[in-house]
Amino acid sequence: MSERNYKPVPVFSINHASMRVSNPKIMVEWLQGIFGFPIVARQGDSVVFRIGDGPQYFSILGEPTDKPGYTHFGFSVEDFDPNDFIQRLKSLGYEQSNYPDAGKFTLRNRGTDKGGAVEGTPELFIGDPDGLIVQIQDAKYAGGGGLLGDVTYAIPEEAPTKGLVDTIELNHCTLGVSNGAESLKFYQSIFDLPVDTYQGPTPVLRVGTGNASLVLYELSGPEAKGVKPRIDHTCFAVKDFDVNRIEKDLGEFGMNVLGQAWRATGPLQTYYTQRMPDRGGDASGDTKELYLTDFDNNVIQLQDIRYAGGCGALGDVRGTGVDKPFEPCGCGMH
Repeated sequence: MSERNYKPVPVFSINHASMRVSNPKIMVEWLQGIFGFPIVARQGDSVVFRIGDGPQYFSILGEPTDKPGYTHFGFSVEDFDPNDFIQRLKSLGYEQSNYPDAGKFTLRNRGTDKGGAVEGTPELFIGDPDGLIVQIQDAKYAGGGGLLGDVTYAIPEEAPTKGLVDTIELNHCTLGVSNGAESLKFYQSIFDLPVDTYQGPTPVLRVGTGNASLVLYELSGPEAKGVKPRIDHTCFAVKDFDVNRIEKDLGEFGMNVLGQAWRATGPLQTYYTQRMPDRGGDASGDTKELYLTDFDNNVIQLQDIRYAGGCGALGDVRGTGVDKPFEPCGCGMH
């Protein structure tokens, strides 16, 4: 089949994000202390936390590592058929492999030893141009068992505490990429991800019909020297988003509150930025974005449930920013 027979696939939502850490036990306690996530499944030693009402989730790999960071993120699509998707990828020139390196994809059948179905839960992974991994699953996929991965614990393992913030959903994933145009072409050739907003030269690709997005920023400025392509951070949308209140609660939880800053200087810190018009923000600097770092300096962002990567006090005004993807805007902050 030729490439022209396939249109880009509509994406239902961001399905999940996964992380490896130096101390999984401590990380589980830390995440539950802040977010109150219930555990709804396990994939071997890996822990699956439900986000909001599900099926979105966040997972922590069970084995400790000396190279912590995000491992991959997932998209969900309606009526996922792995065989059909494989034919689609082959038509676009992607190669099936044992590992999803750049330009390659892998089909895994997760067995009962990893919480999957007896006959295997099919899971599809694709490597983008930088080798960053995106997983493709059905819209019902929840990191559990069954052929669709939708079978989770009948009774979730509730967190010891309610948590500090009421988390509703995964709002976005931000990728640091080596070649923005190449990455944009990759994601838009496979998936229907229109750009509806810019943060300076950084395109915000809309995921589904809500506020979720995939953000691609190019590692091209002086501040990116020596930084390798990576999943830079994920963002949780929370109820009653208030920077001052959340900072206070995080400070009492033991986080180091930096206030306004461009980035963290180490682990267990929280800070906020004020995105201005040169980065698609509000003219008054009211577009505040709140971040925190975990024990391994992995970054998590928190925003209002209406946040869409745009301007306005809540970042909910779309169609903003400089419509020049990956062209330097002179602010030195991308």
